[in-house]
Amino acid sequence: MADRAADNERFQPAPIEPGNALRPATDAPHRKAVLRALLWLTISCGIFFASVNITVGSFPVAVAELAMAAYAGILLLVTRSSTVHLQRWILAYLLPFCTTMMFACWYRRAQATVFVWPILIPVISYLLLGRRAGFWFTGAFLTIALVIFGFKFAETENVYSLAGIANVALCAACIFGLSHAYEVTREQAEARLRALALRDPLTELCNRAGLAEIFPRQLAQAKRYGKPLSAVLIDIDHFKHVNDQYGHETGDAVLVSFAQCLKNGLRECDLACRLGGEEFALLLPHTDIAEATRTAERVRAAAAESRCEHNGQEIAITVTLGVAELDPACDDLSSLLARADERLYRGKSEGRNRVVSE
Repeated sequence: MADRAADNERFQPAPIEPGNALRPATDAPHRKAVLRALLWLTISCGIFFASVNITVGSFPVAVAELAMAAYAGILLLVTRSSTVHLQRWILAYLLPFCTTMMFACWYRRAQATVFVWPILIPVISYLLLGRRAGFWFTGAFLTIALVIFGFKFAETENVYSLAGIANVALCAACIFGLSHAYEVTREQAEARLRALALRDPLTELCNRAGLAEIFPRQLAQAKRYGKPLSAVLIDIDHFKHVNDQYGHETGDAVLVSFAQCLKNGLRECDLACRLGGEEFALLLPHTDIAEATRTAERVRAAAAESRCEHNGQEIAITVTLGVAELDPACDDLSSLLARADERLYRGKSEGRNRVVSE
């Protein structure tokens, strides 16, 4: 126990719980769909407004719009296949798109109605960039647009010009605020849904999907820093007998009690999972096979000493555990768990209530 406590003091990374694994996905599929839709709109609108500006003699703006349409066409071809760096392509689109928009607003022959377009910036930015990047991107370009608007139409002292500036500024601020509020709410709802999807509702431990979500990062860290990583598979002995004799409600109480036993006996950085039924797993970062075996033995002893009381019934349980250490050269999650599973079932065939690590 002292060894484990000392290791806990030496190594205290952030807890690997499902909630911590849920970071906003900048390469989310919906953002790619929005980007491609905007690219098509940019091409069609660029060609249309360029032809309009040519007819009225605004040739610099027309050239800029045609260039943006051509550039959008190139990006459309580039992003046709899936890309792991979608946010880079999003920025590669947004920066020249909004810069072209600012140039159109600044052009001396531009009509006042051109300032309708910058009001779209908050919606587009939040859809494509998310909350944080969308906030800063929107703030920067809306500020530029409002400064241009103010210089161009506040030079006269006409009260209607001042009212126009106020209307545009307030409208832009409202859309900015609503876009931000929507994105915050959407991210929170998505995080809650993903957390529910990665957590077992009965025991509140990580589930199989959560383990699959978290394992690649732990594998990458183990390879990068040359640190061991171990897994433990756990099966509650004769659990079917508990359900048959006491009922499924009592069986659920036993599962919850054992889950709490796991939570109490692990480091903050360790991950306990319920894989399904009476089968549990532990993912132990920075832990070799010897230390993982000692941890498994403590779990086994704690389970044997614990008692679950439910509806006046006191139930004793035992568990069997199989331990395996990651081989960074060839292991993935399936192979690591398969070796632990083989040892688990060897322990069950040898009489249960034991730890097998070889």
